[in-house]
Amino acid sequence: MARIKGLIKAFLLNLGLLVALSFATGSLSSLFLAGLDWIQHNGSYLYALPLVGLIFQSFKVPAYLIIPATWLSHLAGASVGREGTAVTMGRGLGEKFSDVDLFSKAGMAAGFASVFGTPLAGAFFALEVGEVGKINFRHIPACLFAAFSANYVSLHVYGTKHLSYPSVFLPEFSGAFYAKLALLGLFLALIAFLYKRSESIIISAFDKSPVQGPLKGILAGLILFGVLSIPVFHETIGLGSEFLLRPFTSVAPDFALWKLLATNLSLGLGFKGGEATPLFLIGSHAASGFASWFALPVGLSAAIGFVCLYGGLAKTPLAATFLGMELFGPSAWFIYFIITLIVLFGSGKKGIFSNQTWADYLPKPIY
Repeated sequence: MARIKGLIKAFLLNLGLLVALSFATGSLSSLFLAGLDWIQHNGSYLYALPLVGLIFQSFKVPAYLIIPATWLSHLAGASVGREGTAVTMGRGLGEKFSDVDLFSKAGMAAGFASVFGTPLAGAFFALEVGEVGKINFRHIPACLFAAFSANYVSLHVYGTKHLSYPSVFLPEFSGAFYAKLALLGLFLALIAFLYKRSESIIISAFDKSPVQGPLKGILAGLILFGVLSIPVFHETIGLGSEFLLRPFTSVAPDFALWKLLATNLSLGLGFKGGEATPLFLIGSHAASGFASWFALPVGLSAAIGFVCLYGGLAKTPLAATFLGMELFGPSAWFIYFIITLIVLFGSGKKGIFSNQTWADYLPKPIY
């Protein structure tokens, strides 16, 4: 009897902590998104890039300051995303509530879910991201609870609005159609490989720069200011959420190249933020261009590029599948999963999270 009472007490305590964690994460996500919305509607200040670079080079940004640090990056016009901030924030809150790994995962799930409005994707992102190909099934209930609760808080307590995407549907089955989809997967894998390698080259080259200390941050800002001032890079400034719907109705594949370079430079030079939204933009624009070349449905191809490029680089195929289902409808769920796997293995061992490991039983890329 005493054991049962102890288990009930522990369950209620953990449930209470998860409720508090979900509310706190959903609240901070809403605040974070409100700040990004204000920045988007008030313009970016490229001339502030050297100052922001100086700040980031002079001080190591702690987890509890990641939101204002990301705001600064966006305010200065750096081409960065938001999911890295949300996940870092959620994980940091979870670790404050308890040192148990379950709360760290639940916090990550809550952060991802409430920033994008995708609770299933958020839960499975947190479950998958630590070790490629391995999930701790005991963490599933907590991650799902935190993801759905934080998203509910963001939507219904603070009135957060998320972009609505068009539903996509599959055409009639044909061998040629699925052969083209396989080629699209290989095309996205190549982009993912180039994205990661170019980012590594930029980081390595900047690390070897003869300029050190605070001047290095100023140099980073000046480099990025010079690049973003070039006309072809103007659309890549900031988050770029105003272009998220464009590839579903029109084709602008050159934007994918400029956004890739701008994001690599922004993150490689030390500016703070995530990579999801830039990769959504890069993948969807590149895939819509591919669709125009190979006579595929543009909307479907854009949706595939949107979720599979990021999912493949994050090494989270289940999260990518659920993301596609939550944003674009369930009809193409198995395509999201298969193409994300193609990108996952085709892009190499290293993804966008440097501390990721691979499950022992999983075949690993040779590069």
